[in-house]
Amino acid sequence: MLLITHSYYSLRYGVMPVEKIVEKALQFNITTMALTDINNVSGIFDFVKNCRTANIKPIAGIDFRSSNKCLYIGIAQNNKGFYELNEFLSYYKLNNISLPDRPPQFHNAFIIYPFSNNMPELLYDNEFIGIKISDLNKLRLKTPKYNISKYIIYHPVTFSDIKEYEIHCNLRAVDNNCLLTHIKPADLAPIDEIFLSTDEISKYFSNFSEIIFNTNKLISSCSFEFDFKTSKNKKTFTGSKYEDKLLIRKLAYDGLLYRYGSNNKKAEERL
Repeated sequence: MLLITHSYYSLRYGVMPVEKIVEKALQFNITTMALTDINNVSGIFDFVKNCRTANIKPIAGIDFRSSNKCLYIGIAQNNKGFYELNEFLSYYKLNNISLPDRPPQFHNAFIIYPFSNNMPELLYDNEFIGIKISDLNKLRLKTPKYNISKYIIYHPVTFSDIKEYEIHCNLRAVDNNCLLTHIKPADLAPIDEIFLSTDEISKYFSNFSEIIFNTNKLISSCSFEFDFKTSKNKKTFTGSKYEDKLLIRKLAYDGLLYRYGSNNKKAEERL
């Protein structure tokens, strides 16, 4: 099943450190899960490292939100997909532009839309509709808008117990600059965003075997590889040690001129 977890890198929303998320996943016998922090990927590499130690398959993703509203979840199919999601998010953040209601068609990443009234009319090959446990009755009562192959199980996890839920509520009040008693339910994560085992989730979806199949198929096509053993630092910046030395000398003299002017012999001697 696809667990969509939030860590405390989902600023003023999530409460759990990455280590605790992995620890709780072990307690619930979870073998695969995704970290999808809100407009943030700071926790991904610690998440991957901890998952490997715990023999859990990590999936990298991003929860794209605007004005407290979840627009869609990006799930990286591989490292290239993780790059695509980061490039997309960075463009809108750096240019201070609101995220679009629909992202471009990624080549190496999946998009999951929450089950709501604002779903696209047509879905790309890489796009799916996420069905939460709380959506099951709606799904039963409504005529499916899409082919059944476009629905997957979507279970977000934001806290592990009632104390963490209360912390979450306080964080949301801070983010919305309001009293705790004035916070709107729409600004809070549902209280059922807690860990459930794969078997528990499967029981809820026992009448939707196709959706279980779709979810497992999506999960099996995702991977995220990273070499934590070798150093990623460059041996040289310019391509040679000699050119690096010349560049450092130039930058030092440029800084000297900027800071002390052109006639400060004492500062020049110190340099």
